[in-house]
Amino acid sequence: METHVGSLMGRLMGDDPDPFPLYDELRETGGGVHAFPPLGYFAFRYDDVARMGRDNALFSSDHFHDSPAGIHDPADPVQAAFMAVSAQQFMFHDPPSHTRMRQAMMPAFTGFATRRWRPIVEARVGALLDRFEPGQEAGFMAEFAGAVPVAIIADVLGVPEEEQSEFRRWSQALAATFDPGIQGEARTTAIHAANEMVEYLRVILARRRAEPRDDLTSVLAAADLPDDELLGSLALLLTAGNDTTVNLLGNGLQHLFTEPRARAAFPENVPALVEEMLRFDPPLHLDLRKTTREVTLGGVDIPAGAIVWLVIGAANRDPRAFDAAGTFDPGRSPNRHLTFLPGHHHCIGAPLARLEGEIIFTRLLERFPGIAPAGTPVRRVANKVARGWEEIPVRFAS
Repeated sequence: METHVGSLMGRLMGDDPDPFPLYDELRETGGGVHAFPPLGYFAFRYDDVARMGRDNALFSSDHFHDSPAGIHDPADPVQAAFMAVSAQQFMFHDPPSHTRMRQAMMPAFTGFATRRWRPIVEARVGALLDRFEPGQEAGFMAEFAGAVPVAIIADVLGVPEEEQSEFRRWSQALAATFDPGIQGEARTTAIHAANEMVEYLRVILARRRAEPRDDLTSVLAAADLPDDELLGSLALLLTAGNDTTVNLLGNGLQHLFTEPRARAAFPENVPALVEEMLRFDPPLHLDLRKTTREVTLGGVDIPAGAIVWLVIGAANRDPRAFDAAGTFDPGRSPNRHLTFLPGHHHCIGAPLARLEGEIIFTRLLERFPGIAPAGTPVRRVANKVARGWEEIPVRFAS
């Protein structure tokens, strides 16, 4: 059994281009909860993942220093400084501190406020699409998907365009610090690059305190929060608002290419199409919590202080929660996927992510309804937490 568990852990945390068959196997084995030491316990079923998202008293988010995200070299002053800020991201806090930090950002992410960002999204998407001509071939991830979200979130934060060139590299580095598969020298490099972003945001924060503007950084600069909490929140918003949307675009485009019903949903039912993209192949596949006391989950006794992983990608295809769960259905209703998580940690940027997805796919297919694969094989990004595509060569066609 130990050999079997070790083999499964290797597959789960490896570079599997299609993890869903493994998710299905583990979700339907036993009670859908499995121990994979030393990483912790993994929950694959919808009800268990939803429960962990909602019950912060039992499944705590205060796990930064207990999880792979907390692994670093404390003797390195750059790593120590970066981790001090990272630990203050509100995703690693429970109420009441989580509530206090989240409320400081809510004014920028209400439904009304998000609608204010629509002109920014429309303008950015239109400008990037203007770069392409019918018949042109390009790398979709590098030349389009990787450029749109970072420009949008940088505009929302109020970062001048001439200073945005490093943001994509920084956000990828920060995302890598949360990946348990990235260790050693690669982890050190990622932390140092992410710390460059923190120091840049420190400068922007000081500017907005001196001269407030109509942007999210000014909103946060006016909040009564310590600097490390503000910087952690800004860094989290940059990464969450960038990498997750990049993965949504790449994963969604693949379904436009491979699922006949996906294009049929355009243009009348784009919101439902985006929701199914989010469910069927979510940008974020893993999250984690720490138990505050002993608990039984899926028939497995889990001790207090244990790390438990929420396998969102598996829960979103649980046949107990969805009819024909393994089928891509752009007309699915209701679609209560867990991509943005329930409870206190429901993604604060979900309205903006949905807005971006709807506008981007609408404008892309309006301008280039014949967009198609260019024929070169695609490669999955080797990130175990956020699953996406490294590159998708396409041919833009009207």
